[in-house]
Amino acid sequence: MVNVYEYFSSGITAFCMLCLKRVYLVYGPVSNRCSMRNAMPGASLLALDPEIVATRSYPLAGDACSLGRAPGCDLVINHPLVSRLHARVERNGMHFLLVDAGSVNGTFINGRRLSAPHLLRHDDEIGLGSARPVLRFDDPEATEVAANHLRYDDRQMRFLLGDRVVDLTPMQVRLLRFLYEHAGEVCSRESCARAIWGSDYRPGDEAAPLDQQLAEVRRRLRAADPQATGELIVNRRGLGYVLNLER
Repeated sequence: MVNVYEYFSSGITAFCMLCLKRVYLVYGPVSNRCSMRNAMPGASLLALDPEIVATRSYPLAGDACSLGRAPGCDLVINHPLVSRLHARVERNGMHFLLVDAGSVNGTFINGRRLSAPHLLRHDDEIGLGSARPVLRFDDPEATEVAANHLRYDDRQMRFLLGDRVVDLTPMQVRLLRFLYEHAGEVCSRESCARAIWGSDYRPGDEAAPLDQQLAEVRRRLRAADPQATGELIVNRRGLGYVLNLER
Protein backbone atom coordinates (compact mmCIF):
# COMPACT_ATOMS: atom_id res chain seq x y z
CA MET A 1 0.00 0.00 0.00
CA VAL A 2 1.29 3.46 -0.91
CA ASN A 3 -0.40 6.42 0.76
CA VAL A 4 1.86 9.45 0.19
CA TYR A 5 3.32 10.80 -3.09
CA GLU A 6 5.76 13.67 -3.38
CA TYR A 7 6.70 15.39 -6.65
CA PHE A 8 10.19 16.78 -7.16
CA SER A 9 12.08 18.12 -10.17
CA SER A 10 14.04 14.86 -10.37
CA GLY A 11 10.99 12.59 -10.31
CA ILE A 12 8.44 11.07 -7.95
CA THR A 13 8.92 9.39 -4.61
CA ALA A 14 6.49 7.40 -2.53
CA PHE A 15 6.34 5.90 0.93
CA CYS A 16 5.51 2.21 1.08
CA MET A 17 3.58 1.29 4.25
CA LEU A 18 4.82 -2.30 3.98
CA CYS A 19 8.52 -1.53 4.30
CA LEU A 20 8.37 2.10 5.59
CA LYS A 21 10.92 3.16 2.99
CA ARG A 22 10.96 5.96 0.45
CA VAL A 23 10.83 4.53 -3.06
CA TYR A 24 12.11 6.52 -6.04
CA LEU A 25 9.86 6.08 -9.08
CA VAL A 26 11.38 8.54 -11.64
CA TYR A 27 10.01 10.72 -14.42
CA GLY A 28 7.91 9.32 -17.19
CA PRO A 29 5.26 6.63 -17.44
CA VAL A 30 4.92 4.26 -14.52
CA SER A 31 3.32 1.13 -15.95
CA ASN A 32 1.09 -1.23 -14.04
CA ARG A 33 3.80 -3.87 -14.18
CA CYS A 34 6.05 -1.84 -11.86
CA SER A 35 4.48 -2.88 -8.53
CA MET A 36 5.64 -1.61 -5.17
CA ARG A 37 6.39 -5.24 -4.29
CA ASN A 38 9.14 -5.19 -6.94
CA ALA A 39 10.39 -1.69 -6.19
CA MET A 40 12.76 -2.76 -3.45
CA PRO A 41 16.47 -1.89 -3.54
CA GLY A 42 18.08 -3.81 -6.37
CA ALA A 43 19.24 -3.41 -9.93
CA SER A 44 18.97 0.01 -11.57
CA LEU A 45 20.30 2.13 -14.43
CA LEU A 46 22.46 5.11 -13.42
CA ALA A 47 22.78 8.16 -15.68
CA LEU A 48 26.37 9.18 -16.50
CA ASP A 49 25.50 12.44 -18.29
CA PRO A 50 22.66 14.56 -16.77
CA GLU A 51 22.44 16.66 -19.95
CA ILE A 52 21.41 13.57 -21.93
CA VAL A 53 19.53 11.58 -19.27
CA ALA A 54 17.46 13.68 -16.89
CA THR A 55 16.65 10.77 -14.59
CA ARG A 56 19.59 10.17 -12.27
CA SER A 57 18.61 6.61 -11.28
CA TYR A 58 15.99 4.28 -12.74
CA PRO A 59 15.09 1.18 -10.66
CA LEU A 60 14.50 -1.90 -12.83
CA ALA A 61 11.31 -2.88 -11.05
CA GLY A 62 9.25 -4.24 -13.94
CA ASP A 63 9.58 -6.85 -16.65
CA ALA A 64 11.07 -4.43 -19.20
CA CYS A 65 12.44 -0.90 -19.49
CA SER A 66 12.41 0.93 -22.84
CA LEU A 67 15.28 3.29 -23.72
CA GLY A 68 15.03 5.92 -26.43
CA ARG A 69 14.46 9.49 -27.54
CA ALA A 70 10.64 9.28 -27.63
CA PRO A 71 8.80 10.83 -24.65
CA GLY A 72 6.87 7.58 -24.18
CA CYS A 73 10.01 5.57 -23.33
CA ASP A 74 10.50 4.54 -19.72
CA LEU A 75 13.92 6.19 -19.75
CA VAL A 76 14.26 9.11 -22.17
CA ILE A 77 17.71 9.65 -23.72
CA ASN A 78 17.94 13.16 -25.17
CA HIS A 79 20.53 12.83 -27.96
CA PRO A 80 20.19 13.05 -31.78
CA LEU A 81 22.10 9.78 -32.34
CA VAL A 82 19.56 7.89 -30.22
CA SER A 83 16.57 6.32 -31.99
CA ARG A 84 13.02 6.96 -30.81
CA LEU A 85 12.88 3.40 -29.47
CA HIS A 86 16.52 2.45 -29.21
CA ALA A 87 16.91 -0.47 -26.80
CA ARG A 88 15.27 -2.40 -23.99
CA VAL A 89 16.40 -3.88 -20.70
CA GLU A 90 14.41 -7.07 -20.11
CA ARG A 91 14.13 -9.16 -16.97
CA ASN A 92 15.30 -12.75 -17.44
CA GLY A 93 14.66 -14.58 -14.18
CA MET A 94 17.03 -13.05 -11.63
CA HIS A 95 19.05 -11.33 -14.36
CA PHE A 96 18.59 -8.58 -16.98
CA LEU A 97 19.25 -8.58 -20.72
CA LEU A 98 20.17 -5.53 -22.79
CA VAL A 99 18.51 -5.80 -26.22
CA ASP A 100 18.92 -3.45 -29.18
CA ALA A 101 15.48 -2.54 -30.58
CA GLY A 102 16.61 -2.13 -34.20
CA SER A 103 18.28 1.23 -33.62
CA VAL A 104 19.96 3.12 -36.46
CA ASN A 105 23.29 3.74 -34.74
CA GLY A 106 23.58 0.71 -32.50
CA THR A 107 23.76 -0.15 -28.82
CA PHE A 108 27.11 -0.57 -27.09
CA ILE A 109 28.23 -2.40 -23.96
CA ASN A 110 31.62 -1.54 -22.45
CA GLY A 111 32.67 0.07 -25.73
CA ARG A 112 31.62 -2.82 -28.00
CA ARG A 113 28.61 -2.76 -30.32
CA LEU A 114 25.96 -5.37 -29.52
CA SER A 115 25.31 -8.05 -32.10
CA ALA A 116 22.99 -10.06 -29.82
CA PRO A 117 21.22 -9.64 -26.45
CA HIS A 118 23.69 -9.08 -23.60
CA LEU A 119 23.38 -10.45 -20.07
CA LEU A 120 24.04 -7.41 -17.88
CA ARG A 121 26.55 -7.50 -15.02
CA HIS A 122 27.22 -5.03 -12.24
CA ASP A 123 29.04 -1.90 -13.52
CA ASP A 124 28.45 -2.65 -17.23
CA GLU A 125 28.47 0.64 -19.17
CA ILE A 126 25.85 1.21 -21.88
CA GLY A 127 26.27 3.44 -24.92
CA LEU A 128 23.33 4.38 -27.15
CA GLY A 129 24.14 5.58 -30.66
CA SER A 130 27.88 5.61 -29.95
CA ALA A 131 30.44 3.81 -27.79
CA ARG A 132 30.42 6.69 -25.29
CA PRO A 133 28.61 5.38 -22.18
CA VAL A 134 25.49 7.21 -21.03
CA LEU A 135 24.20 4.63 -18.52
CA ARG A 136 25.72 2.23 -16.01
CA PHE A 137 24.02 -0.96 -14.84
CA ASP A 138 24.09 -1.09 -11.06
CA ASP A 139 23.26 -4.22 -9.08
CA PRO A 140 24.49 -3.71 -5.49
CA GLU A 141 23.09 -7.06 -4.41
CA ALA A 142 24.73 -9.05 -7.22
CA THR A 143 25.73 -12.54 -6.17
CA GLU A 144 29.47 -13.08 -5.99
CA VAL A 145 30.87 -15.22 -8.79
CA ALA A 146 31.32 -18.81 -7.63
CA ALA A 147 34.54 -20.63 -8.36
CA ASN A 148 32.89 -22.69 -11.12
CA HIS A 149 30.51 -20.02 -12.44
CA LEU A 150 30.49 -19.54 -16.23
CA ARG A 151 30.62 -15.94 -17.46
CA TYR A 152 31.36 -14.10 -20.69
CA ASP A 153 33.95 -11.29 -20.79
CA ASP A 154 32.76 -8.81 -23.44
CA ARG A 155 35.99 -6.83 -23.44
CA GLN A 156 38.16 -9.88 -24.17
CA MET A 157 35.41 -11.80 -26.05
CA ARG A 158 36.07 -14.99 -24.09
CA PHE A 159 34.42 -17.29 -21.55
CA LEU A 160 35.67 -17.94 -18.03
CA LEU A 161 34.82 -20.55 -15.42
CA GLY A 162 35.52 -18.66 -12.22
CA ASP A 163 38.94 -17.16 -12.96
CA ARG A 164 39.94 -19.79 -15.57
CA VAL A 165 39.76 -19.01 -19.29
CA VAL A 166 37.88 -21.58 -21.39
CA ASP A 167 39.96 -22.28 -24.51
CA LEU A 168 37.47 -22.15 -27.40
CA THR A 169 37.64 -21.62 -31.16
CA PRO A 170 35.63 -18.71 -32.67
CA MET A 171 32.87 -21.11 -33.79
CA GLN A 172 32.67 -22.61 -30.31
CA VAL A 173 32.50 -19.14 -28.75
CA ARG A 174 29.56 -18.28 -31.02
CA LEU A 175 27.76 -21.49 -30.02
CA LEU A 176 28.38 -21.10 -26.29
CA ARG A 177 27.51 -17.40 -26.37
CA PHE A 178 24.17 -18.19 -28.02
CA LEU A 179 23.38 -20.75 -25.31
CA TYR A 180 24.62 -18.33 -22.63
CA GLU A 181 22.32 -15.54 -23.83
CA HIS A 182 19.40 -18.00 -23.65
CA ALA A 183 20.51 -19.71 -20.42
CA GLY A 184 17.76 -21.84 -18.91
CA GLU A 185 15.84 -21.96 -22.20
CA VAL A 186 15.66 -24.85 -24.65
CA CYS A 187 17.60 -23.93 -27.81
CA SER A 188 16.77 -26.02 -30.88
CA ARG A 189 19.48 -27.72 -32.91
CA GLU A 190 18.62 -25.46 -35.86
CA SER A 191 19.02 -22.27 -33.80
CA CYS A 192 22.37 -23.51 -32.44
CA ALA A 193 23.55 -24.28 -35.98
CA ARG A 194 22.51 -20.82 -37.18
CA ALA A 195 24.43 -19.27 -34.28
CA ILE A 196 27.59 -21.04 -35.49
CA TRP A 197 27.35 -20.81 -39.27
CA GLY A 198 24.98 -17.88 -39.84
CA SER A 199 23.95 -17.41 -43.48
CA ASP A 200 26.07 -20.43 -44.50
CA TYR A 201 23.75 -22.75 -42.59
CA ARG A 202 21.60 -25.10 -44.67
CA PRO A 203 18.78 -27.00 -42.90
CA GLY A 204 19.52 -30.69 -42.66
CA ASP A 205 23.30 -30.31 -42.96
CA GLU A 206 24.00 -29.60 -39.29
CA ALA A 207 23.73 -33.03 -37.63
CA ALA A 208 27.30 -34.34 -37.55
CA PRO A 209 29.14 -30.95 -37.50
CA LEU A 210 26.90 -29.63 -34.70
CA ASP A 211 27.36 -32.77 -32.62
CA GLN A 212 31.11 -32.41 -33.06
CA GLN A 213 31.10 -28.75 -31.95
CA LEU A 214 28.90 -29.47 -28.93
CA ALA A 215 31.06 -32.39 -27.85
CA GLU A 216 34.19 -30.26 -28.11
CA VAL A 217 32.66 -27.36 -26.16
CA ARG A 218 31.64 -29.78 -23.41
CA ARG A 219 35.14 -31.29 -23.35
CA ARG A 220 36.77 -27.87 -23.03
CA LEU A 221 34.38 -26.81 -20.27
CA ARG A 222 35.28 -29.96 -18.32
CA ALA A 223 38.99 -29.27 -18.90
CA ALA A 224 38.57 -25.77 -17.41
CA ASP A 225 36.82 -27.20 -14.33
CA PRO A 226 37.86 -30.85 -13.78
CA GLN A 227 36.18 -31.00 -10.35
CA ALA A 228 32.73 -30.02 -11.65
CA THR A 229 29.84 -32.44 -11.27
CA GLY A 230 27.20 -32.50 -13.99
CA GLU A 231 27.18 -30.99 -17.47
CA LEU A 232 26.66 -27.29 -18.15
CA ILE A 233 25.06 -28.09 -21.52
CA VAL A 234 22.12 -30.45 -21.06
CA ASN A 235 20.55 -32.37 -23.93
CA ARG A 236 16.75 -32.27 -24.11
CA ARG A 237 16.03 -35.22 -26.36
CA GLY A 238 14.02 -34.28 -29.42
CA LEU A 239 13.99 -30.59 -28.45
CA GLY A 240 17.52 -29.23 -28.29
CA TYR A 241 19.95 -28.01 -25.61
CA VAL A 242 19.84 -26.00 -22.37
CA LEU A 243 22.74 -24.20 -20.74
CA ASN A 244 22.32 -24.82 -17.01
CA LEU A 245 24.09 -22.10 -15.01
CA GLU A 246 22.57 -23.34 -11.72
CA ARG A 247 24.28 -26.75 -11.64
